[in-house]
Amino acid sequence: MDKRKSQSIFLWVAILFFWFSGIVYCVETSSFDDIKKTYSTIMTLEAGFSQKVFISSLKKEREFEGDFFYKRNKGFLWRYNKPKIRYFLYDGRFIWQGEEDKPVVYKRRVNKDKTGGTFLDLIDDISKMDELFRLKEKKRVGDMDIMELIPKKEGQVVLARVWVDRQNMVKRIEIEEFTGNINTISFTYARINEPVGDSRFTYRHEKGKEIVDTPN
Repeated sequence: MDKRKSQSIFLWVAILFFWFSGIVYCVETSSFDDIKKTYSTIMTLEAGFSQKVFISSLKKEREFEGDFFYKRNKGFLWRYNKPKIRYFLYDGRFIWQGEEDKPVVYKRRVNKDKTGGTFLDLIDDISKMDELFRLKEKKRVGDMDIMELIPKKEGQVVLARVWVDRQNMVKRIEIEEFTGNINTISFTYARINEPVGDSRFTYRHEKGKEIVDTPN
């Protein structure tokens, strides 16, 4: 799988700059406020995740599993464990992208103006959901609130659904793209505001790997 395809599978919400003209529901602010307040208190997070990507053109679904680590003002790490090891590491300046069977590691300087709203930085981006989306509908199913969201600006994504538990934590995100692809990621929050070492967010050169700088 080449670099572009690898990025597209993971960055299923990577272009959240959309346009929307319609009704702003009066419940929108209060619906987002509880989530934003909860995520503003998160200083560190370690979570497991599973991801399913339905590829419309192939009529196939691919599955992935991994771990997510976050430390406020330090960085984040998305580490895939299945079906193979690959990662997206942000160290405060650069995003490093690598795969176990690839001879190169891609390094990209982060421009916050361009990367905001990608959900790579899960905590920061969820805490500003109301800047990215408008609420179309909200309903309670079991012990979860399901929010159906419309992007504010035109882009690859046409609809998002978010499952929120009673602690105002996002447990699942489903993204529908104009291509017909559907990307779903589910979280198991294991540790919140517990110690996470800074070494998690430091790239260490891997023997035999070439570092390739990529444009912002």
